Amino acid sequence: MDRWRRLAGGVFSVAVLAAQSPGDCFYMAIEAVRLATKYMAPVILLTDGYLANGTEPWKIPDVADLPRLDVQFRTDPEGFHPFLRDPETLARAWAIPGTPGLRHRIGGLEKDYDSGHISYDPANHERMCKVRAEKIERMARDIPEQTIEEGVDSGKLLVVGWGSTYGAIREAVRRCRARGLDVSHAHVRYLNPLPRNLGDVLGRFERVLVPELNLGQLSLLLRSRYLVPAESYPKIQGQPFRIAEIEDKIRQLLES
Repeated sequence: MDRWRRLAGGVFSVAVLAAQSPGDCFYMAIEAVRLATKYMAPVILLTDGYLANGTEPWKIPDVADLPRLDVQFRTDPEGFHPFLRDPETLARAWAIPGTPGLRHRIGGLEKDYDSGHISYDPANHERMCKVRAEKIERMARDIPEQTIEEGVDSGKLLVVGWGSTYGAIREAVRRCRARGLDVSHAHVRYLNPLPRNLGDVLGRFERVLVPELNLGQLSLLLRSRYLVPAESYPKIQGQPFRIAEIEDKIRQLLES
């Protein structure tokens, strides 16, 4: 029963990132580690077979130019408590297992917010779930704001994608703009938390189209979170979107 209680409150307690191209997998993996170690929280990086089998020119970066992933370990036992949290990130102190004076019990069962002991108290469980979710939400201060990949920042139609749909959407939007259609493209790489300005970006367009290689999960999320009439365009045939498919859908919406 305790396992299911934790799962029920855990869906908002995990950060989720999504690479948009084969080369972007490298940088988003680094970003996932940065967020996980800074906030002491689980981070899932989404990729798929279309990225794994895809190719693109990619310049090997200079190691000196990559972000530093510094981890601060607690070494002072004075005043140590395993569930003390950083007031900014809500991350708990990180002690190397076996450090004298910093030993504590770890495990998968719910802990008391104050003592860190195993707790089956319902009110404590609710408090811990809310704190873990708040920690993920605070990551939004530490990730880039949402940008427009192609087109202008307001207009009739915004095509929103995530993951491996990036290339097909970008080229379809470019072709449609060459025809004079008022369409732009935004690609979401941070799915939980979402970029802090995403609602403002969506609100500047009359319509929002969301092509996805699933049953429309992102469009459902955008509707519930931002109350925008996001139109789902799902494809679950085991094949990626073709540029022409998205181009035809855009023309259907804007030329009908």
